[in-house]
Amino acid sequence: MLKRSLSKAAAFALAAALTAEVAGCGTPNATHNSLTSNTSAASAVSYPMTVKDDMGNTVTLKHQPMHIVSGSEGTDEILVSLVPKSRIALVTTLASNPEYSNVVAQVKGIRAWSGDDPEQALAVHPDLVLEAGYVNPSVRTQLQQAGVPMYTFSLNDFNSISDIERNILTVGRLVGEPAKANAVVANMKQDLAQIEGAVQGQPHPTVLDYGSYGYAAGRDTTVDDIIRDAGGVNVAHVLNGWQKITDEQIVKWNPDVIIDSSDDAAFLKKLAADPALQSVTAVREHHLYAINSADLSSVSQYVVRAVYDVAKVLHPSVHLNAPKVLA
Repeated sequence: MLKRSLSKAAAFALAAALTAEVAGCGTPNATHNSLTSNTSAASAVSYPMTVKDDMGNTVTLKHQPMHIVSGSEGTDEILVSLVPKSRIALVTTLASNPEYSNVVAQVKGIRAWSGDDPEQALAVHPDLVLEAGYVNPSVRTQLQQAGVPMYTFSLNDFNSISDIERNILTVGRLVGEPAKANAVVANMKQDLAQIEGAVQGQPHPTVLDYGSYGYAAGRDTTVDDIIRDAGGVNVAHVLNGWQKITDEQIVKWNPDVIIDSSDDAAFLKKLAADPALQSVTAVREHHLYAINSADLSSVSQYVVRAVYDVAKVLHPSVHLNAPKVLA
């Protein structure tokens, strides 16, 4: 999902619950617009623009948005790389928290929005609101009823690095900055290629991303991509999305490395002392690593920093150039 306006662990729980709900009800009829098709990505933007968002809702922009409201940390981080601060009316409350945000300096001076008060958003007279599928439906309804153009990203659209790249291109088209969005994505690809090239030919340690709420990152998560691109093998890839696991499962998988986000680092000390896990290679050899939480949970161009962070702990002897994220 888009980077959460919640703690990482709590958000994972929410994501898992929502994923389960979706699985029980069938796949949502999300309509993917043509904003990132090969043809439109190369063409100039013109307004008025009418598209369907990822939830199938029609969104009409009469002119280039100049009062943009960001309802997720992912769009906070994407927007500041594409438009000047003067065009961003609101960002999320966590955009200024370095534990969860990579753009603390860039959003300084921009008003914050908790996301649960539509009146606060309406007060800035937005001409575009960017939201994630987990937004409170009542907030979405009130904004839509007020006639505010609102683009909502589906919960299914934040499960991989390629999803992130597509979302950047989508935001770029919406705000009238496709060239900047293309440059951000091209820079991402270059950074990722550099990391992947540096670790090529190295051993592939098995890795588990695991936190204090008991959830592990399986396939169809950005963390699964991060581990793979960093030169590791995700032992939880057999799982679908974020799922709770047991000590017994960890012992069975026997990962070489266990990672967690830095905001949850105290949990790694508990794992290290857990009698039930002393046979696990990662625990026995003290390969338990706290990865910068703002990087690891990022669903913007800053996800390349997470790949770099993980690659450094998996391959400490390999020279890696730090990614230069376009911001």
